[in-house]
Amino acid sequence: MQIQLEEAENCSPALVENRRFLIKIAENRREIEAAMRLRYQVFKIEQGRMPGLPGIGLDRDEYDEYCRHLLVVDRAADRVIGTYRMQAGTVAAAGIGFYSEREYRFGGLHELMRQVFEVGRSCVAPEYRSGAAVALLWAGIAEYRRRCGFRYMLGCVSLEHTDAAIGWGLYHWLEREGRICREISAVPRPGFELPLPEGGVPELAEPVKALPPLFKGYLRIGAKFCGVPALDREFGSIDFPVWFDFESVPERYARHFNV
Repeated sequence: MQIQLEEAENCSPALVENRRFLIKIAENRREIEAAMRLRYQVFKIEQGRMPGLPGIGLDRDEYDEYCRHLLVVDRAADRVIGTYRMQAGTVAAAGIGFYSEREYRFGGLHELMRQVFEVGRSCVAPEYRSGAAVALLWAGIAEYRRRCGFRYMLGCVSLEHTDAAIGWGLYHWLEREGRICREISAVPRPGFELPLPEGGVPELAEPVKALPPLFKGYLRIGAKFCGVPALDREFGSIDFPVWFDFESVPERYARHFNV
């Protein structure tokens, strides 16, 4: 199936490049499958997540046909070593919705669909996780956003476990830090609710140190969170809905995001 993705028709596939890496939008099925193969290697083989995923060597779902696939390519190895997938709000509205809507019911989002895009399925090959590849993914997203004129970015970021005490403790810490967005709301759908811990919610003093790099990255750039944590049983993770306004980027990151 070929879905018409109109939001970036005028965008060149190449977004950012340097001597070692090319950051681009996938142009064909072969490149998209390279991203799916990397996702399979990271999520299924390395992390042991998604036990129901068929052993075909590709991580794919129905949302892939509606998304742009951001690739970080190692030029010398001619290999995809990082990926993100992105879906424009207009495409989501005309199609099957955002991936995040599997887990959450959003309030206040409908009016902003022309200004928002969703990101997800982020991963980087193990030997490239020093930080440079993650920075390149952010640079690619920033350039894609600039070319397409989006103001907002939506997504989910995960804790790679299902410890409800930590999940709720982190949410309360985010509240105390003023990181909860009130303009958009997200409520977990039935089956995705994270139970409250029996022993009560702990007060986490310095939770950032133990967070995954992607979660730390969102905090660093000033992202906010628009709902309580959800339990993703398929991935074996606790998810937080992320909302990012490119017009509210902290000054030290404004140049990086071309705003």
